[in-house]
Amino acid sequence: MAIVDDFSISATGDIRHVSGSTVYSVLDLHVWLQDLADDAAATGNDLLDILAPNPSKLDGPRDAAVASRLNLLTSGSVAFNIDDDAAQYINFGSIKQTGATVQYSGLQTIGGIVAASPVYVVQNGNKLTKFWSDVHIQILIKVRTGGSLIDFGNVTAFSRKWGQTYSHFDVNLAAGGETSAALSTAVDSAITLTEAQAALLSSKVTVTFGDTTQDLNNGNGSKLYKGTIALSGGCTLQEAYQYLQYLTRETSSATLNSIPGWRYRVLNSAYTEVPSAPFGTFAGGTFFVAQGWYLSGVLAAESTKYQLIAHDGTTQVPPTVVGITVGNLVSGDRVLVARDDGSGNILKDEYTPVAASSGATSLTVVESIKTDTPSSGVIRIKGERYTYASFTAATKTFNTLSPALSGNIVTADDVFVPYIDVATTTTSETVSFTYNANFNCRVDVRNGSGVAPIVPFTTTISVTNAGASVNASRNSDV
Repeated sequence: MAIVDDFSISATGDIRHVSGSTVYSVLDLHVWLQDLADDAAATGNDLLDILAPNPSKLDGPRDAAVASRLNLLTSGSVAFNIDDDAAQYINFGSIKQTGATVQYSGLQTIGGIVAASPVYVVQNGNKLTKFWSDVHIQILIKVRTGGSLIDFGNVTAFSRKWGQTYSHFDVNLAAGGETSAALSTAVDSAITLTEAQAALLSSKVTVTFGDTTQDLNNGNGSKLYKGTIALSGGCTLQEAYQYLQYLTRETSSATLNSIPGWRYRVLNSAYTEVPSAPFGTFAGGTFFVAQGWYLSGVLAAESTKYQLIAHDGTTQVPPTVVGITVGNLVSGDRVLVARDDGSGNILKDEYTPVAASSGATSLTVVESIKTDTPSSGVIRIKGERYTYASFTAATKTFNTLSPALSGNIVTADDVFVPYIDVATTTTSETVSFTYNANFNCRVDVRNGSGVAPIVPFTTTISVTNAGASVNASRNSDV
């Protein structure tokens, strides 16, 4: 079929699509109109000939290799024009009509996408009705009507198919001609669930918009986040990632902060977008969460398998939590594990105290409190054993001492924080803390009374990013 068979022209200039599925270029339309305009008489349903007004003119060269900019002309009561249906069968260029009060501009997608990836176009917050196949597109879009641009001529091309990475690209079509939108998609190996399976995760993943200030205990203090992704019910990070992709796929019915999921892009307009995954990417077993989102409810086994970006743009990596374990104990053993001074002895002057009075229930030290200090535990002051409920790094203070200080403290007094300092009632003792760097500890296990006294056990262990463990040797002292 030829263009003459697929389109008609009325006496008033209405150019309408009447049959066929062939798509013609803007230049093809112009050539056909000009061919009819030099006929001696109109024929068939194409009411255009030498006696009719000139139907069209090009802005720019008549070059089949260049996207044409066509003006459909108006003369008196004859206004040559296409409608939205006819526009579906024309591409590669732009068309202005009715005195440039109506404009159709060309959009083409380019780039590397998975074969037959669906593409959809959003204009002024709405999806355009698809009339194209699932592949790269080359279409006309109405960008001006009634003399005004629709959303300033802005449109966005999206490709968000379940099981693939996503992509979108903003373009402005106000200038006419044809504009390219670059898309890039790939098979997403992190998607292992079906859409139906992902939908069931709605009971395990909750997305909340709103400010929250959180401290990862990674030494960077409290940070502002603009939303929270809360996991529960044993939800893994990979499952959470898949559910969030489910919420933002092309066919999503979710609403995210008043935005349809299929066009949700970013938590805050000031943030850098992640087109492939609006809530963040998942790679190598790690969830790289998009900026502004705080993640809660992470399983202990995955406590270091994610990365956040706070509102201020700083990357926040959760601390590595490690432990020291002393095993092969019996009830009644006295266990002491403390930092080594480099010579195999306990580092008893780990901190310099600020003078404090008898009866005080807090102690401030001169040095910064080490980041690998247990969040609560035992503190030895002048050799006496106290417990602390917490510490405040900013003020270098150990809080809620128990009992209260038994005497005045001066700067010459020794202060140190043992990792374990307990008379055990079980077979092993463990302490957890944030790993910062490797260090050595001295371990002492003693039991000189009871029915099975032992020779005091002393050793030095190296604490690494995997923690440390040791079993006490129980040599009888009977």
